[in-house]
Amino acid sequence: MNYALPLEEVALRMGAAVLCGLFIGLDREIKRKSVGVRTFLLVCLGSAGFTIIVIEITHYYITVYKDITPDPTRIVQGVVTGIGFLGGGAILQSKGHIKGAATGASIWVSGGIGVACGYGFYWHAFIFTAYAFAVLVIAGYLRPKLRDDIEDDEGNVVNTKKTE
Repeated sequence: MNYALPLEEVALRMGAAVLCGLFIGLDREIKRKSVGVRTFLLVCLGSAGFTIIVIEITHYYITVYKDITPDPTRIVQGVVTGIGFLGGGAILQSKGHIKGAATGASIWVSGGIGVACGYGFYWHAFIFTAYAFAVLVIAGYLRPKLRDDIEDDEGNVVNTKKTE
């Protein structure tokens, strides 16, 4: 069979996805969140894998069936929907408090990073990862300091505002 991508390129794209997922997952793991490294690795890897498969399917149909014009962008739609559903499962609501929203959003972002890796947009994926990691680290550090009703990563309520 005539493949669109050499196996070395497939391995590189999936490796980049795993590397990017590792950085996002490490932040969540270090902060002892319910979803950790393995999930983020698999989300990035799965998104990249589905994207690569679509590239191969598109290539196959274009070369074998000349009258068919497949739409490879549909994988992005499917990944965004599927990963959004998975991320939504990480968000919990209890007694008026919502937990896991950042983790859910991180899962969704990891899907986008995986798609970028799958399509071979390495620099886009690395920049995407760097910004996501920076947001998680910086905002995670600042958030409990800016509000008096937020727990830090150890579960302690941090009250930085003076009460009168």
